[in-house]
Amino acid sequence: MLLKIPISYRVLKYSPYVIGHLTHTRAHTHIGALCVTDICRIEVIYHVISSNLIASAFTHHELEKIASAFNLDVGQLLLLETNNLNDAVLVGSRRTIYFSTETTAFTLIQVLSEWMLLEKSLTLTRNALTEPTLYSLDEENRRRFPASPAYDVLITVVNPDPEKLKIAWDLRLMAEEYVEPFLSELSILSNFSVKSQWLYLLPLDVSPKRVPDSGPLGRHFALSEDVLPQLITPLEKKLASQVSLHPTINFVIYAVPCDSAPLHIYTRSGHRSRNNANVEAFLSPRWGGVVLINPPVEACMAAKLDQPVTIIPEQITIVGTFLTQLKLLLGIPEPKFLNGVTAVSLPGLKLHDWEVDALLRVRTIEQLTSAKLTLQSIAQLLQEIGNIVITDIVGNRIKTALRLVEDSAEQLRRGNLAVGFLLSKEAFVTAEAAFFDPTLFALLYFPEDQKYAVYTPLFLPAMVPVLLSLKNIYRYYFHRRINNPLKETAPSQNK
Repeated sequence: MLLKIPISYRVLKYSPYVIGHLTHTRAHTHIGALCVTDICRIEVIYHVISSNLIASAFTHHELEKIASAFNLDVGQLLLLETNNLNDAVLVGSRRTIYFSTETTAFTLIQVLSEWMLLEKSLTLTRNALTEPTLYSLDEENRRRFPASPAYDVLITVVNPDPEKLKIAWDLRLMAEEYVEPFLSELSILSNFSVKSQWLYLLPLDVSPKRVPDSGPLGRHFALSEDVLPQLITPLEKKLASQVSLHPTINFVIYAVPCDSAPLHIYTRSGHRSRNNANVEAFLSPRWGGVVLINPPVEACMAAKLDQPVTIIPEQITIVGTFLTQLKLLLGIPEPKFLNGVTAVSLPGLKLHDWEVDALLRVRTIEQLTSAKLTLQSIAQLLQEIGNIVITDIVGNRIKTALRLVEDSAEQLRRGNLAVGFLLSKEAFVTAEAAFFDPTLFALLYFPEDQKYAVYTPLFLPAMVPVLLSLKNIYRYYFHRRINNPLKETAPSQNK
């Protein structure tokens, strides 16, 4: 996989992959520190830029305006040195890294490796797929949903006691205004279908612990992290997420009744996981996220026995929690803390372009590796089971998948990340379709070593009388020959 880095400096040339702005000597020093791994190969091209233009930029908005003059494609990065930067490194909203004149090469390499390229994640993803017994997945890989051409995002609101609790919320409008625009930025990754539903009369399957406190109600209820998986088990039975053929990313909003509120999650060390009084949340790897919303204490204290308590969810907080969980489930990790390194914040949890590029690299490696392993599995089956009939459809799929894998690898070598990713996705889908073709699997149940187990019980009972009759036939002819030897020799004696 080729990463092009245009480096722009006061007297430098242009690079279509990583660009930076620095003196010519510093440029060679930084470039020499860019390590080439067995997965990523970095190509650096220089570009000349005016020193006066850089010196006149004091805010990140002005820097972003300068960076917009560079035409960067998907997967490319721009390195731009500036004198007016408070931090050692400022990562822009698109595909630009701004760094000060005092920034060391080590810091730049850290940003490239741990934020942009995710080298460790790429290597572990490939190794864990090819040799699962030797490599164990880290937290990020265990949490990320496996590659798929389509996902269903199911948002569910659970009201356990509708007679005592009323939720005033337009769930469909929330999905259209916040979730769907966020997913549209990842349209290149997969097709996302957003669905929503309401569930009623579904209480928690665990009993939270009552904890006295100094609050207005004099108590709250605690859930330990150890019992959180028990909340998901009863929810899975009612969510109906299994009706789809695609992986389902579940997001559940559970409204806590007043008699069990406020409900808080405690860590294993005995501390509150969040400080927000009305919203608690947790994430289940490769399943989804759950948000617990507590009714306002004032509403519970003023509630009447014959009237339900109305909850107006904190929409911004809930949506922000869901989108953060969605990023983690899809494979966009939170950037690791690096001293002196900050990123330009975007409104509404929008994604940086470099975050999407990093996700595409991970998914490309995952899809290419999976496609190659699937094709190898088909070849192994053909070697071990000689009577498998490969139809023209399956054969064409195998040839197409192999060609797509080669084309994707070639595009990645040229630095065309977007094209390489799309080809890898098509190769992954085609290889899976070939392996799971019904005509292929129909013959897998009758290899040579299983034919005896299938046909012996059918023909053995019929062979028993035949074998016994052979014994009688032998006795008949043998005894007849012994008892009548003269009759057989008489004609020859008469002659």
